[in-house]
Amino acid sequence: MRIVLLLLALVSVASAQTDGAAKTPMAARSLESLRTVVDPLEKAIGEVDALRAKLKKAANEEEKQDLRNSIQAERERVEQLRGHFRDIVGGAEAAGYKETEPEKKSAQEQMGELLEPLLGELRDATSLPRQMDELRKDLEVWKNRKQRCEAVIARIDRITAMAEDETLLSELAATRRLWTDRLADATGEIGVLDVRIEELEGRKRPMWETVSGTVARFFRSRGVNLLLAIIAAVAGFILTTRIYRYVRRVSPMHRGKPSLTSRISDVLAMAAAVLVAVLAVLLVFYARGDWLLLTLAVILLVGAAWAGKTALPPYLEQIRMMLNLGPVREGERLILRGLPWKVETIGFYTRLTNPNLQGGELRVPVRDLMGMVSRAPDDHEPWFPSQPDEWVVLGDGTYGKTVTQTPENVVLLQIGGSRKTYATEAFLEQTPENLSHGFRVSAAFGIDYAHQAIAVDEVPEILTRMLTESLIGDFGRDAVRSVQVEFANAGASSLDYDILADFDGSVASRLGPIRRRIQQCMVRACNEHGWVIPFTQITVHEAAPGE
Repeated sequence: MRIVLLLLALVSVASAQTDGAAKTPMAARSLESLRTVVDPLEKAIGEVDALRAKLKKAANEEEKQDLRNSIQAERERVEQLRGHFRDIVGGAEAAGYKETEPEKKSAQEQMGELLEPLLGELRDATSLPRQMDELRKDLEVWKNRKQRCEAVIARIDRITAMAEDETLLSELAATRRLWTDRLADATGEIGVLDVRIEELEGRKRPMWETVSGTVARFFRSRGVNLLLAIIAAVAGFILTTRIYRYVRRVSPMHRGKPSLTSRISDVLAMAAAVLVAVLAVLLVFYARGDWLLLTLAVILLVGAAWAGKTALPPYLEQIRMMLNLGPVREGERLILRGLPWKVETIGFYTRLTNPNLQGGELRVPVRDLMGMVSRAPDDHEPWFPSQPDEWVVLGDGTYGKTVTQTPENVVLLQIGGSRKTYATEAFLEQTPENLSHGFRVSAAFGIDYAHQAIAVDEVPEILTRMLTESLIGDFGRDAVRSVQVEFANAGASSLDYDILADFDGSVASRLGPIRRRIQQCMVRACNEHGWVIPFTQITVHEAAPGE
């Protein structure tokens, strides 16, 4: 009767899942599953009936008890098969009928479930060493037991040799048989453990084979998943940035000078690209069913979030700077490594420029600008003391033309063709004087006190006129801006004059000839007018003997 009812239920389920003449794939699979359950269920019910019949014919109580136990086992199997039958018939709806709210678990239990795949992999990787370690421990235990058994048997033998009472000897013999059995058990266990340990030793491979095999298995299984995750992350990041780049081109918000809104959108777009890359990695691991890599990825994310409590504040300051709200702002001037730079654009990499330097463009991570301050530059403020191909005089007396000036080095071409190289910061420390935009040559000259009557008025006028004519004749009228000779002071042995001559920067390369021409002109004027050029009088004191 039960079988008939089960078959009727099977037919009803099949008919309910059949719509007209067409059957859905799901109904067909359910029907096949029901058929696999009905046959074992029918056999189990028949077995219960057969056992009951045997129970009625049992001759003694022991046989009846065995039959009752068998009937109980078969009943449990019948109930299990019926449960499978009902689950298949009811499907997902029946499974959810008695579904209750999941039990709330503690954070420790949830963390344990999260780490289970990782711990499982570690258990699998260390299964052979752990088995061998457990077997060795068991072997030591049984060897210890064997030694105890041998010691007890030896003690019993000594006592037996001295005993004469039959009752005592009988008990000693029974005790000896007990410990002899125990010794045999220990000996057998030791033999089994030795064989198992020897088998495991035979399965043990060299370290390099184990490592190579592990690596090979990793690349055959998880290596593919990891590669797919990396490809998905890179693709997601690039796709997000490309979409945002297109949005920037068509968005009116990003036209013209960057605004606060456009900067905020840039930062959010970069954060979104990173988030998409992370989600792509997690989705690949989830779709591939790789719970180990998924667990490791989640642990890394949790660790990064935990570390972010201390690492995040500096990044917030960098974000402020990228929004052009920090102490360094676009279009302003700052000093980096001793050199002035103009802040062109601020981003994850900030672009700095110096128009007067060759290769004067730097890409600096925004974190390197933390702690710096910029200011608005003046329109006429120089960015470097010189430009290439300009003549300079340094504080150490070096005179030459700047043939190369980069953020690292400045090379001066000196008269005669030699080149002198300075580190750029050291070059600035020499306070270079740029001659290419105009310069002044100053000199001192003196005549004898015999010409005191004409020293203040007549001599300066003559010297100025002759010097002007000489310099214009040698260097051109456009090169000589002004010439001035003035009485300076009455010295110890001469009447001294200051000579000041201003020149255009076009003759900066002729500084040496200009200085020599000035001295030559002074001497020529003295010769033409009969002025005496004094010399410094030096008194030589000869030391007496013994001083």
